[in-house]
Amino acid sequence: MRTVNASTPPLANDPLAQTAWAAFRTRLRDFAAEQLPEAMVPSRFVVLPELPKLPNGKVDRGRLPAVPDGESTGTAYVAPQTPLEIRLAEIWADLLGVGRVGLKDNFFELGGDSLAAAQMAARLRAATGLQVNLRRLFDHPTLERLARHLDTQDGTTPTADTGRHPRSIAGADLAAEAVLPADITPAADALPPAPAPYRTVLLTGGTGYTGAFLLRELLDRSDAHLYVLVRADTPGQAAGRVRAAMELYGVWRDGDERRFTGVPGDLARPYFGLDHDTYLRLARDVEMIVHNGAWSSYALPYRRLKPVNVLGTQEVLRLAARHRIKPVHYISSLAVYPGRPGEHRWAEDAATDPEGVVGGYRQTKWVGDRMMAQAHERGLPTCVYRPGQITGAQTTGACAEDTFLNATLKGCVQLGAALEFDVFLEMTPVDFCAAAVAHIALGGRRHGTAFNLPGGHPLAWNRLVELLAECGYPLRRLSYADWYAELTRAVEDGAENELARFLPLFGADQPAEDLGYRGSRPVFDTTNLRAALTGSGIACLPPERDLVGRYLDHFQATGFLPARAERTAP
Repeated sequence: MRTVNASTPPLANDPLAQTAWAAFRTRLRDFAAEQLPEAMVPSRFVVLPELPKLPNGKVDRGRLPAVPDGESTGTAYVAPQTPLEIRLAEIWADLLGVGRVGLKDNFFELGGDSLAAAQMAARLRAATGLQVNLRRLFDHPTLERLARHLDTQDGTTPTADTGRHPRSIAGADLAAEAVLPADITPAADALPPAPAPYRTVLLTGGTGYTGAFLLRELLDRSDAHLYVLVRADTPGQAAGRVRAAMELYGVWRDGDERRFTGVPGDLARPYFGLDHDTYLRLARDVEMIVHNGAWSSYALPYRRLKPVNVLGTQEVLRLAARHRIKPVHYISSLAVYPGRPGEHRWAEDAATDPEGVVGGYRQTKWVGDRMMAQAHERGLPTCVYRPGQITGAQTTGACAEDTFLNATLKGCVQLGAALEFDVFLEMTPVDFCAAAVAHIALGGRRHGTAFNLPGGHPLAWNRLVELLAECGYPLRRLSYADWYAELTRAVEDGAENELARFLPLFGADQPAEDLGYRGSRPVFDTTNLRAALTGSGIACLPPERDLVGRYLDHFQATGFLPARAERTAP
């Protein structure tokens, strides 16, 4: 909740004032959604004529008004009118625990999520016989828009399909987003880049899965002191979060605490939200940057991911151009290449074609990729690394549990069935990716280069299902339509399934195209990568029985997957 003071108090019996203030809260929420990650957007706004103060001038939090139970999220209340609108409002209010629901209310702003959406769809179908496609709910999240969409199911007018991807922006708009701001360029008096070996390195995204392994490799392969940018309130809290992540994946070592400094900051804020002195100290002291921080969610639209993934990348480049020119090593993704049917060969060149790059996460990575190329043209040394889907460590099998691929594996195991899907996966082990990036970045010689980091070889989804069976998780094979129907029915019935939160990415006929392209056979050139790793001993294992079995061993040990049956093959 956020409390905002305003110049004129509204009168309880003044409907015009109430409406104006409701509109003001809506504008605040829209602004916050543009600037903040979704988890940080306040669920409610309360507008006051003035904030209650203590004698010392600070806000008296004890006198702030409580939000009444069941209060709507602040949009101007418009009562439902039609039978369908009224029935929808009743279902939403009961399911989400709010007092009343108006036509302008947004299902997700009221506290709904993917699981609640599935339950809402089941209740609506039982009450009215109408079917709600969950991907359509994300396109029509307000009660008014959803009711209008559902009305077309009873009439003769088909639902219009504009062909617009719900989480994407148009290719022309994407190209405009990728134009690097004019101020991001080395100043005339900027010091030249420091040569390797570097004394100080800045790492972003150090509390994530890839970040923990990157920090391990940077520590092991250099004597540099690392600054790690972390969302936290204090340096101690930031360092604690870094340590917790490294311990979680088994890569922490005693003494590591002396080799890095936690920097409490936020990629989504100008100058990372740092105070002036801290920012200038980083500008002076840091000699090289590894930019790994990003909000990795396939379920969110481009606009919601932009503050962290795009504007955060701009802030990294601004810092790199300040005081001393600093090389920037950017963790991108193979997802920046367009999805197309058939075989296409992708060289390690700059990303140039936005058409066919769909989905919010993929598009933000494409924009970051393009901005790195422009920054290099302006005199900032940059390198771009494009891994596939990051999977577990080759050495220990340690895996993150919150990736879409792993959620799909668990969801299929929970359902006991796998979908037929003609796609190939590029599974890049996290320790291979981290070792390759650290080795190249610390060498300080290959600036202006892009590197593809696919897996040991492409792995067909159907082959992965076979490997699951060989390792003790046999699954029924279902057509996509039957699998989707069984999954949605299970979620609507309240069964626990890891894919519940990803249901909007699946349609009744096929998955969203940003999850994979049927019949696509991309071939990723690795000439630059092989040249850079020659003699390093860094190699990527193929995603076959041994490696996949190692991942499953880890998942069973942590309880992410249930105990499995006897393996069906030696």
